[in-house]
Amino acid sequence: MALADILNRIDADATSEAQTVTDAAQAEADRLLDGAREQADAAAEAIVREAARRASLEAETLLANARLEARDSLLTAKRDVLDGALGLLAERIVGLPDADYAAFLARAIVSAARGGERVLVAAADAKRLGGLRAAVDAAAKAAGRDLALAYDDAPAGAEHGVVLLGERDSVDLSIAGLIDGQRDELLMRLAALVFTGEGTGA
Repeated sequence: MALADILNRIDADATSEAQTVTDAAQAEADRLLDGAREQADAAAEAIVREAARRASLEAETLLANARLEARDSLLTAKRDVLDGALGLLAERIVGLPDADYAAFLARAIVSAARGGERVLVAAADAKRLGGLRAAVDAAAKAAGRDLALAYDDAPAGAEHGVVLLGERDSVDLSIAGLIDGQRDELLMRLAALVFTGEGTGA
């Protein structure tokens, strides 16, 4: 074989081998690129799923917080309404005609007194409760009780109503005290009246 043929053969073999190596390298590069793309796609999908999960959790949290705030606002509004109703009740009691007002306080006195206490009348009610003693006597007689109460000229430390002073204790029968003493029961009754049918479409 001539030298030229040998050289041509070597060149052809080298070219073929180089092409084979190049093709193999290209195939490996394509494989790596495809793998990288698949990994990137999988990572992107995972990121999207995690973002969606977090967004859902945040939305649920915001919704729960909004519901709590709405409930708290509603409860506050209801308390304001009921407190206003109690205030109106106090005004209505104080606004009773004098005889009815005296009878109302007389019943409270007879119910609370044990006998022998001093009755102090609020300064604002002193003039209008001139008939209180007679009203108490009538209520005590109707209840079959002999209370032997004393009526003090000193004013009660209350805006309206009376205070019973015993030897060791006192009983607040002011209008505010009477309402406060039955506050829970009054609130339940008022709530039943004011909010009846709530949430039922009524």
